[in-house]
Amino acid sequence: MLKRALALTLSLLLLCAAALGETTRYGEVFDAQGDAGRLTVRFLWLGPQVAEDKPGDAMILTSPDGKVMVLDAGHPQAAEYVTAALDALGVTRIDYLVASHPHIDHIGGFPTLLSRYEVGAIYTSALTYEASAYYQAFLAATADKGLSPILLQEGDSFSFGEEVTVEVFNPPAEITYPDRYPEGATQFINNQSLALKFTYGDSTILLAGDLYAGAEREVAERWGEALDCDVMKANHHGSNTSSSLAWRNAVSPQINVITSDTIEDLNTAKKLAKDGQQMYHTLLDGCIRVSTPGDGTYAVLTEKDRTTTLFD
Repeated sequence: MLKRALALTLSLLLLCAAALGETTRYGEVFDAQGDAGRLTVRFLWLGPQVAEDKPGDAMILTSPDGKVMVLDAGHPQAAEYVTAALDALGVTRIDYLVASHPHIDHIGGFPTLLSRYEVGAIYTSALTYEASAYYQAFLAATADKGLSPILLQEGDSFSFGEEVTVEVFNPPAEITYPDRYPEGATQFINNQSLALKFTYGDSTILLAGDLYAGAEREVAERWGEALDCDVMKANHHGSNTSSSLAWRNAVSPQINVITSDTIEDLNTAKKLAKDGQQMYHTLLDGCIRVSTPGDGTYAVLTEKDRTTTLFD
């Protein structure tokens, strides 16, 4: 709790500094006019700490042929940020709703989305979490929509539109639940996060939820060079539980995005920057748009101008 409090204090100071003369490009980040023919991922800033929980993760992806995917939807109290972003993009139908793992800061906003938008298909980690009221709310909202989640595990793949392939590298094919699950199972649940690699032509993006270092090493050992990508989201909000050397060596991205309402661990962020990665952080940069025409090049647009050299 003390560490979280210190992180929040640092984050508030950074936000106050950024507010002075702040430039916002929210409208540009969520302008969909240039999305055709490009694979685009928008990493959302979900606002400051909500209740006693993290706002969590939410990403909106669009395929070159206009399909829409929402990967995680944050905490229930952060759902308004997700709906605002979707509305700004002019979205009325979500073709793919994807839950990386069933923690509140990742699935909490899904019931709101399911109640407001037409949804084509729902994909989740093969892990179940029946004891969670938020997981049950997610399943109930899914059933109300007449849909059944498609459970994913390593070795699976599916198409995102006509031109993007999505490969699944985690969770493992066989999930062994610990005794007395889900009691004390926070790390176990995080380690069953979906690890998804999006490939469009020569461009690759890896999004792997909240994997801890031990699971990162296991996935890296199983899949090796197949994990190599150009763009990734730092696992577990950039905290010191993750971003192991084995994972960083296997993935070796050009661009790394941390999604969090705080600086979870400054040393981790600096370590990633020292690897030569271009670092972005939703706390500092706001919402972040990364897009590619499929040739291995990327255009990055941030909502805010960076006001600190914190990662140098």
